[in-house]
Amino acid sequence: MTRTRTTIASILGAPATHFLVLGMLLFVLAPVAPARSTAKAKREPIVIGSARVSELRDEYTRTFHKLPSAAELDALVEQAADEEMLYREALLLGLDRGDRAIGWRILDKMHFLFGEAAGSTAEAYERGVALGLKHDDTVVRSALITKMRLLGKAASRSDEPTGDALERALEDYRQRHRDEFTQAEQLSLTQVFLSTDQHGAALRADADAIRAKLEATGAPSLEAVRHLSDAFPAGLRLQHTTRAGLVKLFGEELADAMARLEPGRWSEPLHSPFGLHLVFVEERKARETMPLDEVRSSALRGYRAERHQAYLERMTAQLRNAYEVRVESDASAAR
Repeated sequence: MTRTRTTIASILGAPATHFLVLGMLLFVLAPVAPARSTAKAKREPIVIGSARVSELRDEYTRTFHKLPSAAELDALVEQAADEEMLYREALLLGLDRGDRAIGWRILDKMHFLFGEAAGSTAEAYERGVALGLKHDDTVVRSALITKMRLLGKAASRSDEPTGDALERALEDYRQRHRDEFTQAEQLSLTQVFLSTDQHGAALRADADAIRAKLEATGAPSLEAVRHLSDAFPAGLRLQHTTRAGLVKLFGEELADAMARLEPGRWSEPLHSPFGLHLVFVEERKARETMPLDEVRSSALRGYRAERHQAYLERMTAQLRNAYEVRVESDASAAR
């Protein structure tokens, strides 16, 4: 019954929240001020206690089965501080008010603690807020941090270029991420397969005889190949297959041998764990970068994700300038 996931649409649905998004946009776009002692006093300090540091270290150890390095532990502490900043700013923006998931969470806790004595829904909610039940609740915290990140995402979309400017931005993104939009070399080929189980000691002699027959006929006919070949699970003709696809079917060694073949002629018998393969490469399509009109949707997703991340980083930089973070030493790490 409790709803723990909130979509952008639900966050942005109310007019009041539109104002919050505008405020977030102005907040994010403001230049990051240089760190000053007066700026650090804008918010109450964030204290990451030694118990929390120890908890972060233990969580890392359980997940990765090793102790974190000093740098890794510092990164975990920084992440915890950043999330606390986002949580506090969400409360300042009032993102907890009117949220049904948070409201149901408070009601659930009140009914658990007081049963029927919790009162009516409205009374239970007001008492739960007064008791501070939402402030140390992991579900509420996670929901509010997610809301802040979604607001950053909405802000990153609010000034997204349009028209020709967007097309230029997408082309720039494609150029900067060429490897993501590059089609690997592809081979189209036909093979005749001779099974070790079927041919036994005559395997190589049979392969040489069939190759001579194939060379005399030139370009392969699939029907003719079927008469000469043993059955092969992947089939006898492969179209537009990458090296990765060949490796899955034939293994590294045979895939590399196929990739080196000259198109338009039958190969020498090529070994695999299954037997011998006579291969005719019909077409080799060179590695190429795909044009924008063919990858536009994926480029747009990547471009928006990149902008979103940049906005989050700027927002976090602003918050770090507004908060003083104090970290207590992890006494257990010295044992």
